[in-house]
Amino acid sequence: RLADKVAAEGYFVIVPDFLHGDPYAPENTERPIFVWLKDHGADKGYEEAKPVIDALKSKGVTKIGAAGICWGAKVVVQLGISEHIQAAVLLHPSFVTVEDIKAVKAPIAILGAEIDQTSPPALLKQFEEILDARPEVRLNLPFKVWFLC
Repeated sequence: RLADKVAAEGYFVIVPDFLHGDPYAPENTERPIFVWLKDHGADKGYEEAKPVIDALKSKGVTKIGAAGICWGAKVVVQLGISEHIQAAVLLHPSFVTVEDIKAVKAPIAILGAEIDQTSPPALLKQFEEILDARPEVRLNLPFKVWFLC
């Protein structure tokens, strides 16, 4: 639905299935997250995203933004570090570290929740402090968009 809303605003949106039809299912106790991640590491998602971005560029797209929810946030951060994208949005970011945020080069919006155990408010506050010190990754808006809790 989120992609549909963005597309309805006039943006070209693609939603690749980097999980290949195999999303994490917390109710599957036989396959806990760390077992599932062996098949679905963010590094794999990052590598699979690069040819998608190249295909967009071959069609004349010059500015690319990416949004990642949970696991996808780590993929988006990796794309923002390597300058494959020009804007990044992280929602309920999982596996994103302080070092990742220090290294990201694209303007970034981070949307977390105060009851998120994966990205607790204390970690999001660290992200905010890092971004406050880096005006080159701030979006030029009259309000903060890279930290909402």
